Amino acid sequence: MAYNIVLIAGSYYPNFSATGNCIYQIAKCFVDKGHNVYMLSESPDGNESFVEYEGQKIYRATSKRLKDLQMRRELNEHSLYGKGRIILNKIYWALVKLFTRSGMEEGLVKGFYKRLEDLRASGLKIDCVVPCCMPVEGVKAGYLFCSKYNIPLFPLLYDRYSDNRDFFRFTWTHKLKRRYAENYEKKMFDCSSMVYYIDNWKPYFEKYKRENILRVEHPLVVKRPAVEPLALREPTKINAIYQGEINHQMRPPQAMLTAFSKIGETDHDVSLHIFARGNGVEDVEKAQAADPKAIKFYGKVGKTEADRYYASANIQIILANRDKEIVSSKIFESVASGYPIVYFYFSEEELSYGLLKKYPLVLFVRQDKVEEETEKIHEWMYANCDKRVDFDIVSKAYDDATPDMVVDTSIDILNKGGRN
Repeated sequence: MAYNIVLIAGSYYPNFSATGNCIYQIAKCFVDKGHNVYMLSESPDGNESFVEYEGQKIYRATSKRLKDLQMRRELNEHSLYGKGRIILNKIYWALVKLFTRSGMEEGLVKGFYKRLEDLRASGLKIDCVVPCCMPVEGVKAGYLFCSKYNIPLFPLLYDRYSDNRDFFRFTWTHKLKRRYAENYEKKMFDCSSMVYYIDNWKPYFEKYKRENILRVEHPLVVKRPAVEPLALREPTKINAIYQGEINHQMRPPQAMLTAFSKIGETDHDVSLHIFARGNGVEDVEKAQAADPKAIKFYGKVGKTEADRYYASANIQIILANRDKEIVSSKIFESVASGYPIVYFYFSEEELSYGLLKKYPLVLFVRQDKVEEETEKIHEWMYANCDKRVDFDIVSKAYDDATPDMVVDTSIDILNKGGRN
């Protein structure tokens, strides 16, 4: 039986966010198993629109804030008028966030909810709603809709809304709004047929026992399709690649840059190719200026383009997050590729460290020991650059990080009438 599945995400096709890529893999898995997928995502230009992509019907939701973001993009930020309007608009939305009881953008909640009602009004029988935690507004819209019409709800939770001080901007506003956030989460859990969560939710569910929960990982362990390789800039024998966010506060690049700069002093056949954004980009640009043969910076590229560059590399780099509880989704994409991985870590207590211990082709480099480990990194890359880990081995080791786990358990619940 083919079900009508509605998924909710933030930034989606063609500009996938990290969580958008996660829900894309789940959507693709639903389609591959013969179900009808309707994706609700944030509008990239402030307007409601519709597009079809790989068997998915994608409906873009909008809100006043999304329209304002588009307005700010169109303004000349170098003119006095444009700069003034941008500053005033940012102040307006900061005040809205501060004085909104939930801390959410309630206009986006209404935007997603409207799209759900539009689908229902069109005559579509919605069998379940699968919202992803980012944005949390999508989860709230899904909860309001499903609780109203008694439709199965399957939220995917990677971040904790109630426990995220940064979401509320300030510690004091977090304290004021935390009770509301916790009560909202409880009501959403009560409504859900199954809640899919990752390890940073574990303490919560150990304290508040529930039967409708299932621990999963980012559903990114999928076999990569063959792509046309995109030539790297001045390729060498060893082409290591890093792609993702870099910043001084959470994911600094200095250890990675130090290692490859030092290797490059004696070996010009090793190069590091960086595709990134964030305030740490300044460090990368300085390192490239000092060692242009060893370090090559490309800026930020889209997922499709990045995948093609990956196909031309032979070593993948992962940078640890300073917060040991945070697991980068990039880890699961990297292990799925089967490539050798060099992981620059801070502590063996990191959740990411434990996850990568299951992967048979990884070199762990402690960031405060990087200068002592440079020769080891150099030798390891040469010894392993042509090796690959078979996907069957990876999928067995990381079976909780495959989209099939979420899809198959959800379908099983629907086959039982929508209850776990």
